[in-house]
Amino acid sequence: MVDAALAWLRERLPAAWAIEQSRQANVGESSELAGRGTTIALRSPGGTLTTFALEARRSLAPRDVDRLLPEVTRVIRELAGNIPILIIAPWLSERTQGLLASRDINFIDLTGNARVALDNPALFVSSTGATRNPKPPPRGQARVRGPKAGRLVRLLADVRPPYGVGELAAASGLTPGYVSRLLDTLDREGVVERSRRGAVESVDVSGLLQRWAESYDVLRSNDAETFLAPMGAGQALERLSEKAVTERVAITGSFAAVRLAPVAAPALLLAYCNDPESIANALDLLPADQGANVGLLRPFDPVVWARADENRGLRYVAASQAAVDCLTGTGRMPNEGDALLAWMSEDESRWRLDSLADAEEEGEKA
Repeated sequence: MVDAALAWLRERLPAAWAIEQSRQANVGESSELAGRGTTIALRSPGGTLTTFALEARRSLAPRDVDRLLPEVTRVIRELAGNIPILIIAPWLSERTQGLLASRDINFIDLTGNARVALDNPALFVSSTGATRNPKPPPRGQARVRGPKAGRLVRLLADVRPPYGVGELAAASGLTPGYVSRLLDTLDREGVVERSRRGAVESVDVSGLLQRWAESYDVLRSNDAETFLAPMGAGQALERLSEKAVTERVAITGSFAAVRLAPVAAPALLLAYCNDPESIANALDLLPADQGANVGLLRPFDPVVWARADENRGLRYVAASQAAVDCLTGTGRMPNEGDALLAWMSEDESRWRLDSLADAEEEGEKA
């Protein structure tokens, strides 16, 4: 694994750069950090030499970054001074990469995700590889993918903890076993904190929604049909508020985000509905594959209706659903999703419920 990663780096450096590897006292293959004791010397064309302390990991989840790396970096720097660290692993998730970068720790994975940054000699290498694990976890471990995962993620985002597995299962309509397995996965991902008894004590909402966005796509996970509103997406929204549409509709994406965290004038109207043809006929929309400015979505799960907000005759999805839909949308929608996440982080009282009982009460009203 180390040889493959270094070969990848050599291919991306000019021929005048040299990389040398030396093995010192290694702690052994059974260690949590089997690469400890290995150093890499990088020499620039001008002769400047930098030594990396290498940590080779068979896997590195976000939780490992939070729990293990502070101690690892302390030990390495006590032994070898304040030298840069290079993490090598078969695959690193986007969240793991972000946590490593925030700690100024270099990394390379075998799919091509990499970030190597040095001040002296001046060097910056950045690359994007696989966004999904090419060797996913074995069966028995729940993945953050699919309708059931989306339903639980929405509940965790929308309602403040604490709550236990049984409470979450009852509120979401999922089995306790599945909820427990998915919480185990989210705990390893570092987006939830659990007590010794397994209850959820805190949730990193932004991290959780970004993690869900890695396996979700608003136009693919839902059954999407695209249309052209001849007078523009904004005019279609106005007509939707004026028409006596009997079908249930909930606005998402840019037009839902702009109400809370304006970035720019929305260009694409996305709305959930169970009968796109009926809505398209009511709004005089034209079917369009190219140049579409309206997308009507049959929901991947009924959770899209949960905790929606009514405003001026229109229903808008909850902030958490709008955020993940924007993060996975087209054009500038990901930027709108980031802005909405920032808004959500500023004051949770504006959108987050205090208890599962409140969520149940809102569900009964809907």
